[in-house]
Amino acid sequence: MSKSAQAMQYHVPGEDLDVSDLISASGERVLPAEKRPETVVIMAGGLGQRMMPLTRELPKPMLPLKGRPILEHVIAQMIGQGFHKFVFSVRHLADQIRDYFSDGEAWGVRIEYIEEPHRLGTGGSLAFLETDSELPIIVANADLITDLDYRKVLSSHDAGTMVTMCTRQVEFQIPYGVVETLSDRVLSVVEKPTQSVTISAGMYLVSPRLREHIEKGEHIDMPDLIQRVIEAGHQVMDFPISDRWVDVGRRSTYERVVEYLNNGPVSE
Repeated sequence: MSKSAQAMQYHVPGEDLDVSDLISASGERVLPAEKRPETVVIMAGGLGQRMMPLTRELPKPMLPLKGRPILEHVIAQMIGQGFHKFVFSVRHLADQIRDYFSDGEAWGVRIEYIEEPHRLGTGGSLAFLETDSELPIIVANADLITDLDYRKVLSSHDAGTMVTMCTRQVEFQIPYGVVETLSDRVLSVVEKPTQSVTISAGMYLVSPRLREHIEKGEHIDMPDLIQRVIEAGHQVMDFPISDRWVDVGRRSTYERVVEYLNNGPVSE
């Protein structure tokens, strides 16, 4: 972490949320009679550097939460909403993910794989997605535990939109007095103000046409890809979420969730 980042006293979204019930219910999720036709792409190819040394011999999506891999909890929530067409984009220790999930038959779903030839970022592998469907595609990171109902996001997405981004508000405190000036005059001083910004929640609805903006084999992350299509004049929409949302791809958050599961909420 940079010195400037360390100077900011910020609240990690979801860090103190209890999602034990979502995790505990993963084994009970079953595909409902009303199935969704949309494809879900899960980005599961990263090195998991934030989780080292835990991810040296185990890919981050396979780290356990109550005896099941993180990735199983991620898709269980979606399966319960009727999604049954999954594509996992994999690279780092990919065989472990393939061996565990196989073709998805054990969960009553279909799982296919994109084998990243090299590190492609969180957006680059979409260029390898093979589909003739005109339906929007759900794209999500493999380390997000949430009770978001993706069907609500789908209902807000229209055909003219290239990307709908799920977003959240984050507050952070600047640990200094902030001075507003005009030339050499001081207009105001605010001691340790709290500011709020909108962040990407790592979950997107994208048009299949987004693939036209990616060169096969290029490394590009979703924020850069989204900026590219904005500059090309395409419509990108915001879907603010207030649902529970925990990024267990951060080691401190992962360990806190494990503690919740083992001992209940941690008292500060």
